[in-house]
Amino acid sequence: MDVKILDRGENEVKFMLSGVNLRFANALRRAMIAEVPKLAIDEVNIHENTSLLYDEQLALRLALIPLKTDLSDYGADDRVSLTLKAISPAREGYTMVYSKELISSEPNVEAAFGNIPIVKLNSSEREVGSMKSVARQKIALEAIAKLGRGKEHAKWQPVTACSYKDMPDEEHKNSLLFTVESDGALPVDTIIGEAARIMRKKCESVLDGLNEQSTES
Repeated sequence: MDVKILDRGENEVKFMLSGVNLRFANALRRAMIAEVPKLAIDEVNIHENTSLLYDEQLALRLALIPLKTDLSDYGADDRVSLTLKAISPAREGYTMVYSKELISSEPNVEAAFGNIPIVKLNSSEREVGSMKSVARQKIALEAIAKLGRGKEHAKWQPVTACSYKDMPDEEHKNSLLFTVESDGALPVDTIIGEAARIMRKKCESVLDGLNEQSTES
């Protein structure tokens, strides 16, 4: 097997993989999509929500925000708390709440991109008799993030793109062009390396099982 990096960006890599069959390539692709773990918001405790979004809509938007993840620091039972409090302007108008306003209990866990819009909070002026007042919208919540895998839910998929295509070269070798794009939660190199380790571990488990069977017989 031969690997050649063709292009590398901050969150994307293109590489040529030669000397493997399509079954292996597809197994690697599926491991990157479904098996590599990352942090994502899984529970949301909403204390106040007077925005135009239903609680369920707000929770779904939060769950899809990619969170930076260090796989060496977190296990399956670990939880990270993120809080969010926001209110619309004191005068008529609106404010947009962005992912950068999530406050994490862990300094190394934050939104991968700070400019992801979450909800618009509006203020509207009302007149009652001779008095004018401003009705303001607000949200206050705590979100709980945990490790998961894409096979459980799309919010745990660490890639936004992961594909390959057949690219036979001048030597008539079976070469495949891989394109992998991270959602920002994990470095793209980590995603590929972790997927390869997961595949190797599964193969080793099969071999161990076969060896046990042959020993017993």
